[in-house]
Amino acid sequence: MRMQEIAEAIKTLSPTDRHHLRKLLREQDEADKLAVFHQVLLSQGLVKEVKKPDVAATIERQLIEVKGKPVSETIVEERDRQ
Repeated sequence: MRMQEIAEAIKTLSPTDRHHLRKLLREQDEADKLAVFHQVLLSQGLVKEVKKPDVAATIERQLIEVKGKPVSETIVEERDRQ
């Protein structure tokens, strides 16, 4: 597909789809920048290897609702008792 055809196809997308496309392109751009940064670190000998992040650490966590007083308040009270 030529660039002109791609540009014409983008024009037919809904505003929501165009928003998603922009987001995907930004994410890809950031991934490319990070890959280049890692390659520079390796080529300059500043690091021996670039480890991939743990997938479990990148998963979005769901917030839970706590009944009663805030957890931070409970922590402060317990620290004061010690």
